[in-house]
Amino acid sequence: MADDKRKLELAQRRNQALQMRIAGVSPTLIAERLGYNSPQAASGDITAALKRAAKVEGLAAEHLLHLEIGRLDRMMAALWPRVLKGEVNAAEACLKIINKRASLLGLDQINRNGHPDHDMASLLGSMLAQLQQRYQVADPDLDAITSAEVVTGEVLYDDAGGEA
Repeated sequence: MADDKRKLELAQRRNQALQMRIAGVSPTLIAERLGYNSPQAASGDITAALKRAAKVEGLAAEHLLHLEIGRLDRMMAALWPRVLKGEVNAAEACLKIINKRASLLGLDQINRNGHPDHDMASLLGSMLAQLQQRYQVADPDLDAITSAEVVTGEVLYDDAGGEA
């Protein structure tokens, strides 16, 4: 019980030190006012409190991201049968969901070279290049593609109107 009380007092002191530092109070004055052994001890406590707050904030942000992605998944699942039936409004809504998901996950910020430029096609190109490299798939023979012959000619029809 005494240990829990001591932990609570330390947490309160750490929080007060952090609030004072945010307000612009020097570590020396914080140490004097709150009973730290030195300004360095007060600074250490403040740094630890900031790291802990950043970690909690990061976890909260990640949790919120997962909640939002889950909501988008449920919306997409509800709309998908209507998309498959060809309903234009449902397809447009799904596209908005896809764009929102890409935005939340940062996919709309990456190009094929891994640089931000709002290019989803570039991201897909980068993924393809990585897969080709991983599985040692050669690029298409560009020389063969550029030297392909174009065949021109007349299409002959039979008497029934079909191609002969």
